[in-house]
Amino acid sequence: MSESTWTILVPTVAPRAEKFERLLGILLPQLDAHGGRVRVLAYLNHGVPVLGAIRDRLVDTATSNYVSFIDDDDTVVPDFVDRIVAALDSTPPPDHVGFRLEYIVNGVHEQYVDHSLRWPRWGRYDGMLCRDFTHVDPIRREIVAAGRFETMRPGWAEDRHWVKQVRGMLRGRIEAYVDDVLYHYRYSPENSMWTRAVANAGIPLGERKPVEHPYFAWHPDSD
Repeated sequence: MSESTWTILVPTVAPRAEKFERLLGILLPQLDAHGGRVRVLAYLNHGVPVLGAIRDRLVDTATSNYVSFIDDDDTVVPDFVDRIVAALDSTPPPDHVGFRLEYIVNGVHEQYVDHSLRWPRWGRYDGMLCRDFTHVDPIRREIVAAGRFETMRPGWAEDRHWVKQVRGMLRGRIEAYVDDVLYHYRYSPENSMWTRAVANAGIPLGERKPVEHPYFAWHPDSD
């Protein structure tokens, strides 16, 4: 594999700086053991461009074999990077890494969600919410880049828009599956800054704090 195997992409907005710093506090120390094979690329903005366009820019800038997203208000387990790197080093090399995710609403556990190519699409199977893949899963970069997150209509879910474009490319591909919860999706309906950013572009930026870590970078277009 190349020196940079996997890039974790993080879009963020300034009003969620504390949550972004919480994520980096969990994530960045996990990179050290892998000597540059895993990097974080973040994009700070003020609501313009829209989230879908930002995701596209992050994917286009990454040069690694694999990419995945973590949203700035989410968290991951303490061995997230180790577990994913071990999966990426599987033989044969995978096209997708699946795992389970915990869905938390307003700080309260709601359910677990299984991400795996075993499932034909998003839905409930055997009473459990399942998805074949999403943007938070590590996937070969050329597959991710084959679709676009930016939608033609404001308000459309950019992740679903992208999934529909690349689903056919992932059918029958090689998956490495980690049978554990690795990601905590933390949703708060009344605190969806991205939704408000679309409606009220121009949210205050504040000062972008420097991040002192050798494997972290801000996107060059980042505010």
